[in-house]
Amino acid sequence: MRIITPTTIEHIAWEGALEPIAGTFAGTDTPPRVAIGELVWWTAGQAMANETGKAWTPPADDRMYLLVRLACNLYPPSGARAQYTEAALTVHLQSRQGNGKAVAHDLFPQRLTVDQAGKFTVALTPELKFAEAFEAKVLEVGAEIEYHKAFPVIQGYGLGAANAEWRFTHHSAHPLLGCQSVYILVASPREAGGVRLNIELTATVESRFGPIRLKLPQTASAYVSRLLEY
Repeated sequence: MRIITPTTIEHIAWEGALEPIAGTFAGTDTPPRVAIGELVWWTAGQAMANETGKAWTPPADDRMYLLVRLACNLYPPSGARAQYTEAALTVHLQSRQGNGKAVAHDLFPQRLTVDQAGKFTVALTPELKFAEAFEAKVLEVGAEIEYHKAFPVIQGYGLGAANAEWRFTHHSAHPLLGCQSVYILVASPREAGGVRLNIELTATVESRFGPIRLKLPQTASAYVSRLLEY
């Protein structure tokens, strides 16, 4: 399967202004607006479907694997010389039922720097791991993901954990603005029947009043939580 990552959010789950984190000085500028995209997801079997007809063999560990794409959009902040210095997109995973945990089996990106700009291709290998572009060209079975990086510096955290996070950092040559997508490969106990994903977004804006820490308002919570059933 070939997955084309859009450069804009096609379907918005929530859009609105961030709010200052408790105890943070907010200044007098209007809080910046952001958008969170609707989750797009595939089971591993769907993602690994190959036009050549060669079958993919799933792991023999009785877990379900889901490939999920998340997206956020940072609109320009108001105020003279105001700019984002960092932002973090976090996803919390919870099995629908049972005692087994849903975890991040793999993340993309895990580490990208400003030197890796523009559009490129990554692969989801038969072992359900993200691979570099040159490896994608030799896969007989696997998913190819065409990826566009808008944010300059990205670091992913949380492999093997129930909470995963991508931190986006400002670079002097490239503003931290626009739409960015990320991917997570979720592993969940098959008997759970599904996984709930709860999304958080935080950001720091450098303004004329100094750095201001912001987050999604509480009212956004219901719009950025999704249950993926399988």
